Amino acid sequence: MVMNKSYYAAANTEKGFRSLFAEIFSPSSLSRLYIIKGGPGTGKSTFMYGIGKAAAERGIPAEYYYCSADTGSLDGVKLPSLGVAVIDGTSPHAHEPRYPGACEKIINLGENFDCEKLRAHRAEIEMLSEECSACYRRGVRFLAAAGETERLHLEVAARAFDSEKARKAAKRLLSKAKPARGEYAERYISALGTRGEAHIYNPLEKGEKAVYVSGKYGAGKLFLDVLYKEAKAGGYTLMRYPAVLLHDYTEGLYIKELGVRFTVTEEAGEELNAMRFVRGEVLAENRGKLRFAEKCREALLQGALAELAKMGRTHDELEKYYIDAMDFEKSDAARKETEKEIFGE
Repeated sequence: MVMNKSYYAAANTEKGFRSLFAEIFSPSSLSRLYIIKGGPGTGKSTFMYGIGKAAAERGIPAEYYYCSADTGSLDGVKLPSLGVAVIDGTSPHAHEPRYPGACEKIINLGENFDCEKLRAHRAEIEMLSEECSACYRRGVRFLAAAGETERLHLEVAARAFDSEKARKAAKRLLSKAKPARGEYAERYISALGTRGEAHIYNPLEKGEKAVYVSGKYGAGKLFLDVLYKEAKAGGYTLMRYPAVLLHDYTEGLYIKELGVRFTVTEEAGEELNAMRFVRGEVLAENRGKLRFAEKCREALLQGALAELAKMGRTHDELEKYYIDAMDFEKSDAARKETEKEIFGE
């Protein structure tokens, strides 16, 4: 059975759109990179799903990178064992080739439009495009406010958090295995998009385990930050999952030498209660502020998600015009030709 993995390669954060594309799809780490161009409704996501399916049929594992806005769509597919990736190279993560021909190849699905049909609906297309942009701008402002509130919430919570006690616990966990290569990477496993909040739970490899770091008032994130700093300083091989709203905080951490994935999003596995690192008397003094900050953050976050949901509905209306004008047979032929290039058949 092929063990595929899924992530988000970008996020809608307190500071707007943040992308990890340059790191994940760096041409220096790939033998071939296919960059798909084309507007909405051109079948870019379907194209990438097709490449992933073809890889699975050949027993080749793939990494699926989902869109942080429309979490049901793909931004990229990577085949690490072949050193090959196929990505969406259009806005907001526009990607231009650094070594065209030598490494990267552009596939322009926009060439398969019936432009006469699109010109006939130019006014509607312009109106819907502008509405999408306006919804996103409003959503980003809500996210900025929610992020600032979340940051304040965590700073207040940190007053009651015993960092030294947490550091000793982190060292005990890390002492169960010796550090190896000390490699470090980041991936998002959560998203704030047009379909609301979304989380990805990747299957565990044989011998690995998951640990749910529980705790109110951000105690789980505060402990994971301590664990992350200790593990990185100790030279462990890490995959860090940044908090989707605040990139500098951690919502998950995979430590390869331990074979353990720690996350603050509940999943099956062991539980580590981070409330044991919280000083009760200090928490009691600040509980009112923390609850108020939580309510404010939640209200602002819901405001952001409402705008993103409206953007999604508007984008769906926009896509209808492009889908109606698209020759998908040509796009399918381009995908089959790409499959031949990738898999050598």
